[in-house]
Amino acid sequence: MKLSIICKGCMAQLHMPVVIRGILSIPFRLFGVKPSRMNPNICTMCEETPKWLSSFVEKRKNKPIPATVLFADIRGYTDISQALDQPNLAYLLSNFYESCSSVIWERDGIIGKLIGDAVLAIFNFPITRQDHVKQAVWSGIELQKKCKEIKARFTKQEEEISIGVRVGIHKGDVFIGDIGQACRDFTAVGEVVNLAARLQGAAKTCEVLVSESVYQFVKDDFPKAQSRVCTLKGIKDPVTVYALEV
Repeated sequence: MKLSIICKGCMAQLHMPVVIRGILSIPFRLFGVKPSRMNPNICTMCEETPKWLSSFVEKRKNKPIPATVLFADIRGYTDISQALDQPNLAYLLSNFYESCSSVIWERDGIIGKLIGDAVLAIFNFPITRQDHVKQAVWSGIELQKKCKEIKARFTKQEEEISIGVRVGIHKGDVFIGDIGQACRDFTAVGEVVNLAARLQGAAKTCEVLVSESVYQFVKDDFPKAQSRVCTLKGIKDPVTVYALEV
C-alpha cells in the first residue's frame, strides 16, 4: 500500500493540504494531528468529522451522501472460539483484521467499526472516488483470497479448523458522522447499512454477496455471477443478490 504524505480526506472534502508524513508533518503533530487508525491515508481530524469538517458537514446537514458499505465476518465464530485456545483465537482475529484493513485501505475505504468478529467498511467518505462501488467489490474479492490463505495455514494440532469469511456489499445514500451525545461514535447509518449487514449474514462461506444495484457496476468483471432471490430478516421485500466468484 502506498502511503500518502497529504491527508486524502482533508484534500477531498476541504481542499486543504494537511501533512501527515515527513518533516512538514511536525507542526501538525504538535497539535495532535497524525494518521488515522481508520485509514493511514487520512488524519485523526477526519475521525472528528462533524467538528473538523464543519464547513462540509454544514453544507450537507441532514443530507445523506453516496457510499458503498461492506460488511465482513468470520462464519461460525462462536463455535471456532470454543474450539481454539485464547492465543490461537487472538492470532485468528489479528490476521482477519489485518487482512480486512490492508485490502480496504488499499482501495481508499475506511474501517468504520470493528464488531467482535465483524468489520464495517465505508467507501467514498472522507476519501471520494467515482469508482467507489468497484473498489469496495474488489476489496471483498481480495479479502476472500487472503482469508483462504489464512485457512490453509491455520490448524489446531492436526485437526483443521473450519474457517470461512462472509462478505456483503450494498450501495446507496447513507448518513455518516458522530452518533449519540454522552457516548459519541463515528459510524454510518441508514437502510444501505442494514441491507449490507443482512447480505453478509446471508452469504455463504468464502462468498462475496452483492446487491443488484452493486452488480450493475461490476457485471462486466463477473459475467458468470449467479443470482438468487433472498428473503432477509428485517427487509420487507425479497432481494435479488449476486454471488461473485473468488
